[in-house]
Amino acid sequence: MFKRIRSYCLFGIKAVPVSVEVDASQGLPGFTLVGLPDNAVRESRERVVSSIRSIGKVVTGFRTTVNLSPADLRKEGSALDLPLAIGMLVATGEIAVAELERYVFVGELSLDGLMKPVRGVLSIAMDLAKEKGSILVIPRGNGQEASLVEGLRFICADSLKECVEYLEQGGNAGVKIAKGLKGLSAVDLDGVPDFANVVGMDGVKRALEVAAAGAHNFLLVGSPGAGKTLCARCLPGILPEMTELEILETTRIHSCARRAGDSGDFRPVFARPFRTPHHSASMVSLVGGGARLLPGEASLAHNGVLFLDELPEFNRCVLEALREPMEDGFISVSRASGTVVWPARFMMGAAMNPCPCGYAMDSKRVCTCLPDARKRYREKISGPLLDRIDIQISVPPVDSSLFVKTEKSEPSSEIRKRVCAARAIQRQRFANLPFKNNAEMTSEYAKKFAAMDQAASRFSVSATDKMNLSARGYYRLLKVARTIADLRNSESVEISDLSEALRYRSIG
Repeated sequence: MFKRIRSYCLFGIKAVPVSVEVDASQGLPGFTLVGLPDNAVRESRERVVSSIRSIGKVVTGFRTTVNLSPADLRKEGSALDLPLAIGMLVATGEIAVAELERYVFVGELSLDGLMKPVRGVLSIAMDLAKEKGSILVIPRGNGQEASLVEGLRFICADSLKECVEYLEQGGNAGVKIAKGLKGLSAVDLDGVPDFANVVGMDGVKRALEVAAAGAHNFLLVGSPGAGKTLCARCLPGILPEMTELEILETTRIHSCARRAGDSGDFRPVFARPFRTPHHSASMVSLVGGGARLLPGEASLAHNGVLFLDELPEFNRCVLEALREPMEDGFISVSRASGTVVWPARFMMGAAMNPCPCGYAMDSKRVCTCLPDARKRYREKISGPLLDRIDIQISVPPVDSSLFVKTEKSEPSSEIRKRVCAARAIQRQRFANLPFKNNAEMTSEYAKKFAAMDQAASRFSVSATDKMNLSARGYYRLLKVARTIADLRNSESVEISDLSEALRYRSIG
């Protein structure tokens, strides 16, 4: 008997419909699997047969041929275990399922018939939600992920036996309807350092406030122990909450990026990501790719922050690979099998020492580096990459007398209110445009929205000439000045805004 079971596979973060076609006929017992399966899919027969045996069914006395359609798309992972098991059970007559064509099956099976969660269920759910009447059948560990897509009809099961029972009952047995993001928990900022506990460093705090308000890239340069990393780690506490669309976008990427061995049920991503890859990270781990075409750290930081500590210690080729996504907001990786595009709209943050010994900017310590060594160290960061960093600020050592100061600084919650107010202004300004914040503006819109009087315009041109800014640098100057004006709730950009933005374009 021939049966066709609906399922899905992933190509990047895109869900691609796959048909598991099972033909079980009389003849010499055997099993043939075609349709470009990888090793994980090829080995699924052993898992499926054992799990079927655990529920008291037998499907091994037939000549079984399985085709995974479309045949020219490589199938990877273990998500096809469940549709293969259901296909073999139905094709051999072990179970009867009414209206089989309305079910879509995704899940991994263990030898004892338990169903294990798989990656990419949110992408599948988002694609399937467009169809009326279809029901997604998934492991219970993926249930919270599927429930994010409002209106989706789905069934969660712990085991193959439970899944079969629901199917044999028919109708709407076990069917749930997703409620979307309504009523889910808010952002949890526990563990995020608070600016209230950071003594001094008012200039750095102000620079990070501006960066957060406009989603600008930033670079902190200072001596070892000056507080660069601490200030950067306080940043999630002042970032605005994500919108529902941003939560879905970010959760979708993290769902598709689940690595083998990840334990526990997958949780939605409510807080803006703050990714801190080690400086030994490879290009594949940072921008994505590899044998399984998984997203990298830059995509995992989508709608959040990618913070690169000890910036010059990163491989230069790895850093140069970030130049395109910093401008475009996505990463495109081409392979023989096709081209995969991942979203990568992130704030890039970085921290570095001014020289190899680290004390070139420290008034209390003597730098032991030769001039050539300092130059080579700075040259590890290319000019084109620096030109894409809107805010570049020096971090001076903190005066030791402030360490015993009892009163706390302004807390992150107060700074966050100003940041959220500035972001609200930008959302209203860009309501009918494809970007959401000042950092994403094109040069055309930067010139349009950074309205200046003649004096401010002349000042901006004069400063650009004196500081030898590129065309990109000039328009990034306007974007930062626009953000500073938004923090003042001002319609126009004034000379004071430009002056502050200029201070963020040079480092000592």
